Amino acid sequence: MIKLIATDMDGTWLNDQKTYDEELFLREFKIMTEKNIKFVVASGNQFENLYLRFPHVANKIYYIADNGALVAKGRQVIHVNSLSHSDLQTILQITQQYDEKATVSGLASAYTLRKNGPDFARELKKYYEKLLVVDDFNNLNDQIFKVTFDVSAEKMPHLLDELKRKYPQIGFVSGSATSIDMSTKGMNKAEGLKYLGSKYKINPREMVAFGDSGNDVGMLKYVGNSYATGTALPIAKRAANHVIGSSNDSAVQKEIWHMLN
Repeated sequence: MIKLIATDMDGTWLNDQKTYDEELFLREFKIMTEKNIKFVVASGNQFENLYLRFPHVANKIYYIADNGALVAKGRQVIHVNSLSHSDLQTILQITQQYDEKATVSGLASAYTLRKNGPDFARELKKYYEKLLVVDDFNNLNDQIFKVTFDVSAEKMPHLLDELKRKYPQIGFVSGSATSIDMSTKGMNKAEGLKYLGSKYKINPREMVAFGDSGNDVGMLKYVGNSYATGTALPIAKRAANHVIGSSNDSAVQKEIWHMLN
């Protein structure tokens, strides 16, 4: 019996235009509510950004944001796991050692450096509803969850391997084909699912998950039944039980509709 359905957003639920079939979703959500199935949005993105994606039922669904560091039901934040001071300092040192554009994600806001320019900040607004441009990342008055490098698709896998080798005490995952997330080692979306499972007495075998990137691997391996999109990174496809179509053909929503009916 399915008691929880979790989905990644970018490259999984959302198409290239960052939209989805809202009419179909509302029909699906009505059935999920009737069957007492929890719908969970699990993403590396900021909570505020995720919340605004579901205007009709935003307060009735669950969110695992920033790769598992924040868990919420509607507007109510029910669990937070921020970086330790030591890990944060190490990650900030990494941002200074590598010439990559970085974004810091916190509970109150996300942050990018002024030197990265206005075009980069505008692009980030697709993923961060709350974003502040700062001169440096030192002394941010916030609980910090993760830091993300924006890198080229060609460079990403090599840099990811290098960072894992040089800093084994930090958690590194591919947030997408062009990004690397740096956070507490072991922190991933599965940690958010474990918290919800413990809180609501849901066994992993009663969970279903959908994803496409490295930051979905933990979640895809944790649940009883998992799906990677056809356009997913190879590491996500290997972690999933099934591979389905792409987000552009609404494969995830179609699969959920099939499960519910």
